[in-house]
Amino acid sequence: VLAAQLTVDHAKCFRLFATSDSPSADARRVEQVLEDDYGWDLHVPPSSPASGVRLIGARRCLYADGSVPHVMYSAGGHDMSLFVLDGTTRPSADLIALGHHTRIWAAGLRTYVLVWPAAAGDVTAAVRYVMNETR
Repeated sequence: VLAAQLTVDHAKCFRLFATSDSPSADARRVEQVLEDDYGWDLHVPPSSPASGVRLIGARRCLYADGSVPHVMYSAGGHDMSLFVLDGTTRPSADLIALGHHTRIWAAGLRTYVLVWPAAAGDVTAAVRYVMNETR
């Protein structure tokens, strides 16, 4: 259920608020906006040309009984989303839901969920980079 709900949010946000062609964003600026607007103290992995990752921006998405940070990237020209669930840990998982890969992992008291299209091909370097940056 988690994977399906966040995949829908991923698709909605990229359809309404950003595309993989959107301009790059500065990670520190995105972190500051998330802190100022929502009170979230979050490390946002910056763009990494070596890993094929470009930070586009972030926004707030509704989830369960609250809201979560949704950080948007382009990975190899494909949309990629990082969602952060604070104060909860979920078991690690690799799933496919609604035509999208979902990777779930926990670090500390946070659960991270990365979503990207199954048709994106090999984005292993991008996934590895984002996961390493959030641990």
